[in-house]
Amino acid sequence: MNRLALSKLIALLVGFVCILFAYNYNKSATYISSGPIFGSSWKLVSTEYITDSLKQSIQTELNRIDLIASNYKTESELSFINKAPIDEIIDVSSEMFILLSFAEDLYKKTDGLYDITLGSLVINEGFGPPTPMVDKSIQVSSKRFQFVSDNSIIKNDNFQFDLSSIAKGFAVDSIAQILIEANKNNFLIDIGGEIIISGSKHNKPWVIGIQDPSSINDSSSFNIIANNFLAVATSGEYRNFKYNDDGAMTSHTFNPISKLSISNKSYSVTVVSKNSSMEADALATALNVMGPNKGIEFANEQDLSVMYIMQGNNLIKSNSWSYSD
Repeated sequence: MNRLALSKLIALLVGFVCILFAYNYNKSATYISSGPIFGSSWKLVSTEYITDSLKQSIQTELNRIDLIASNYKTESELSFINKAPIDEIIDVSSEMFILLSFAEDLYKKTDGLYDITLGSLVINEGFGPPTPMVDKSIQVSSKRFQFVSDNSIIKNDNFQFDLSSIAKGFAVDSIAQILIEANKNNFLIDIGGEIIISGSKHNKPWVIGIQDPSSINDSSSFNIIANNFLAVATSGEYRNFKYNDDGAMTSHTFNPISKLSISNKSYSVTVVSKNSSMEADALATALNVMGPNKGIEFANEQDLSVMYIMQGNNLIKSNSWSYSD
């Protein structure tokens, strides 16, 4: 074999090896995109390449939702509603109608333990925006509000909405829909701990780590392993709390009936939903307020997949829970 033929053969072999390497790499590679939102961040892990334009579409949609549901942005739709007077018709967007109607339905199902009218209570206790949107607002409303139509409401009390327990989940659902419509069907999207998985990770299950609440690190001690669509949300008091002047701990979650910061024996509660991240997000807050005893009873009645992490990493699971390894 002459030198020219040998060179061509070597070049051909090198090219074949490079193609084989690239093929094997693409079969196992994941693509990560991220950005800031809601005072936190979003992260997307996909087995399919995410273009710059798709990433921009995701960020644009998140910014749009922030201008609907934020109680920190004075120009948001929620802030406008909070500043609106009582007993007058207030126009709302279709997104706001979805949020409010779902929240009000859960309010009824939980006998008032899930309540989005406690915005002033949250602010007064130091867990919301620095100043309220309206003066002399009540902490929690019993008169509440009513739907006039699919695009308008009337507030019956001088209260402030707080959608922090449902807005991130709603946003995760919206981004998942954008990805699916773009034919990106295998992904994990995480916004501040609210998660949706879709499809598989190169024909293997996605693994979601549930943090060990007793650890000072961000390590996980429990995993949720699943294929296909699944929404996961966790609520707990182990990180977001403060101490008052008397040295007592106040958590960021409040019981709307007692108007007191919750204090139960669980570190956290995780909800898995096959329906939506909005559902998982809101339910996690509601079940955190209930505590493990009442919460598991409610979960079993409603056929919900719920897991409480107790002190000593002991677990209490609902009858429908089947996701951890």
